[in-house]
Amino acid sequence: MGNILNNELTLIFDALIESPYMAYVIIDKTGYITMMNQTYLDILELKKEDVIGKHIHDITPQSKLPEVLKTGKIDKADIWPIMGRDTIVTRLPIVKNGQIIGAIGQSLFLEMSSVQILLKKLQETFNTMSDALVQSPHMIYVIVNKEGFITFMNQTYLDMLEKRIEDVIGKHINEITPKSRLPEVIETGQIHEVDLWEVNGQDTIITRAPIIRDGEIVGAIGQSLFLDMSGAKLLVNRLQEIEKELYLYKEEVRQIYKAKWYFNDLVGQSLEFSLVKSIAHQLSITTSTLLITGESGTGKELFAQAIHNASNREYCPFVRINCAALPESLLESELFGYEEGAFSGARKGGKPGKFELAKGGTIFLDEIGDMPLNMQTKLLTVLQERVIERVGGTRPIPINVRVIAATNRDLEELVKQQLFREDLYYRLNVVRLSIPPLRKRMEDIPVLINVLINRINHTLGAGISGISDEAIQLLKKYSWPGNIRELENLLERAVNLACLSGIEILDIEHFPSLAQIDHHLPKRKNDDYNLSKAVEGLEKDMIVSTLIATNNNKSQAAQLMGLNKSVFYRKLKKYDLMDHIE
Repeated sequence: MGNILNNELTLIFDALIESPYMAYVIIDKTGYITMMNQTYLDILELKKEDVIGKHIHDITPQSKLPEVLKTGKIDKADIWPIMGRDTIVTRLPIVKNGQIIGAIGQSLFLEMSSVQILLKKLQETFNTMSDALVQSPHMIYVIVNKEGFITFMNQTYLDMLEKRIEDVIGKHINEITPKSRLPEVIETGQIHEVDLWEVNGQDTIITRAPIIRDGEIVGAIGQSLFLDMSGAKLLVNRLQEIEKELYLYKEEVRQIYKAKWYFNDLVGQSLEFSLVKSIAHQLSITTSTLLITGESGTGKELFAQAIHNASNREYCPFVRINCAALPESLLESELFGYEEGAFSGARKGGKPGKFELAKGGTIFLDEIGDMPLNMQTKLLTVLQERVIERVGGTRPIPINVRVIAATNRDLEELVKQQLFREDLYYRLNVVRLSIPPLRKRMEDIPVLINVLINRINHTLGAGISGISDEAIQLLKKYSWPGNIRELENLLERAVNLACLSGIEILDIEHFPSLAQIDHHLPKRKNDDYNLSKAVEGLEKDMIVSTLIATNNNKSQAAQLMGLNKSVFYRKLKKYDLMDHIE
């Protein structure tokens, strides 16, 4: 058997080290890492020079390999997390001439969907680990050449088959295990996903991979983690639970961070709006950073959501964060997350930031013009490097998100005032979309009104069937500084006033704040053009109109006007309107 080992050892190690489903680490008798395969390095997002010569606890603080050095015992297979991903792990001592000279940990990934398929061949010599691999009571190995004839089988597998080494070497694999799929691996060159496989009445979890040399398939290896029936079922059930939990988690994140607006929801027939909408639709097929500009209330976020939903990122999260709503101290942790113990009150286990939650999708940075300068610097680094680092963390985390930023401020002017970084401005302004204000698309008001009334009816359970031509003309004469958001708010107030009066058609009287401005109402005296008096006059007229609409119900009137009852009473007294109280 020793001669067979010498002949086949290189093939064994080539196949094992290349496996994208198996992670290996070897330590010497003092606990320092002497080898780690590329799959494990990729999972840890480290390079070979980052780990070789380091103590195992510096890389994986909870590692149990030092215990194996002390006890000399082979660990039973169990579930072990690596970077938050469950694996089946076994740990074995490496023995040479009766002395423990090191230990090996080997892990089989359960979450196959997220394993990166990579076949980076490493040419290394591992004579000191041969006994540990071959003698493992938990692992079985079989190697066949390109014709399917067995060139190696370890003792554990021989024992399971109740055969001797001379009974199998040189025999075709299908003579020994008639249903073997290793010939299929040789033919296709594909790595088989891990599955449950029965060997002589006992269950194993097995993976198969081709052995490649100089670009050609020269054989195949089957390797498995040997389990009894109960253990196999336990791990299969655990795998199913993990996959279910992962799906539910991803679906929960997607539902929480879901874009609900589509291009069909963006209504308007004006030439300027139609052009912007067409450009936005074209931008949905790119992954470039996008800057959306426009006045407050023009629908910048709606465009961002529609662009996301029309892209190939539709089924990934759409994560929004308002850069002006959070203080700088919280903004960094919200964007980039934090590690456990990063600051007082930090959540146990840390917390992912919005960039991590948006993985594969879109992050929408609203009010980007109000972001503090210090955070602008950090955001610039993220956009350039495409990696983030959690607060209190040291490990860079790659990100795959599309960044859409929006602002109602003049970024060029902010750059001149040194309130916004010029380099960040150019990084954000790769592609720009400017949303026109409502006053420049007044012909869209009728269609917007119809859509908004239907939406408000659905929300409030109202039954408003339309709006008079006079009311539409009144709305068209207004300049709409608050744009569509202001239009929707005024329509909602009008719907409430109309419903309280039992009216199904909105009319001028349901827009008292606009009617006061319009010429339909009596003009004020010259001395009433003082701004404070004009405001007071408008406020008084609104209170009177609301009281009339609510049949002098003070509670409903206060609620409609968005006022606290005590504030409402004070205004009634101020304008000598107490007689209107029921």
